[in-house]
Amino acid sequence: MKLDIDKLEIRNVASNINVVLHDNITLKFWTCKLCIPFGLENEYGKKIIKLELENDNADHIQLKKIIEHIEKLVRKKMNIEENEFKSVIKKRKDRNDMLELRIKVMKNNILTEIEYEDKTNNYLKTIYDLPKQVYIKTQIEINGFWDYRTENKDNNKCGLIVYVTKIIV
Repeated sequence: MKLDIDKLEIRNVASNINVVLHDNITLKFWTCKLCIPFGLENEYGKKIIKLELENDNADHIQLKKIIEHIEKLVRKKMNIEENEFKSVIKKRKDRNDMLELRIKVMKNNILTEIEYEDKTNNYLKTIYDLPKQVYIKTQIEINGFWDYRTENKDNNKCGLIVYVTKIIV
């Protein structure tokens, strides 16, 4: 699918929260295999995973370009300055960048599915058993956009809401 800014639609659903749609559908796609160095994490009350984007891997570079392109389209559509936008790609000096993704949760129930390739040894494992330092494939969903901009412009911040909907270990 070719991403087109004219087909990108941003609908306000709640105070400071918008849904991002492309051609009236949620953007969903699979990643290549990425290393999950830290396992399942908790940050500011949200469950997240961080995936390592290797600087010398062509598939990782392509994924990074796709996400940066989507972020650029949203910034352009919403007239957001670059310093106001918080990217889901965390740049790290002299190291591989990290892709920070949220685990999909509703009413304290985790909606993100997890599947283990070795089903016989892992048939009872859940997302809480997600190992560290392994390569996983994930289906990600660009669900929306949070926007905390004011007239003041001192602490304006906004960014994409990117969920993991499925993990294959």
